[in-house]
Amino acid sequence: MRMLKTLTIVTTASFLLISAPAARAQSIDDLALMQTFLEIMQDYFGIIESTHEVASNPEMAAIMQMQKIQEVYEERGNKAESVDVLLQVLEDSNNQTIRNAAYMLLGDTLKETGRADDALEYLQQGLAENIRAAD
Repeated sequence: MRMLKTLTIVTTASFLLISAPAARAQSIDDLALMQTFLEIMQDYFGIIESTHEVASNPEMAAIMQMQKIQEVYEERGNKAESVDVLLQVLEDSNNQTIRNAAYMLLGDTLKETGRADDALEYLQQGLAENIRAAD
């Protein structure tokens, strides 16, 4: 992926330089514009690379998906509905990384929706799992 990114940036830069009018020198403004364009392209490929990294890792993807589900419920004005999804994740998954993320998201959601006692219960449950796993 990094090689493709570098090749694309070099190709784009070469094209811009070759296609510039040979009869006149590039102005400072033109060079600044080209530099800005190349920086935007580099940032764009960085986003693609990051997205690929997350999408290629099931743990990272699951955590991102839980966060996105929470966002959708929050945008709909009912973040508390994401609690059921997070509880289902805890029921379905044995992966400790995914479970840890679910516990943290669940704790935050419960606290934010006025259920601090429930939040503490789940966070303590997650802590107990981690202590057992660490032994």
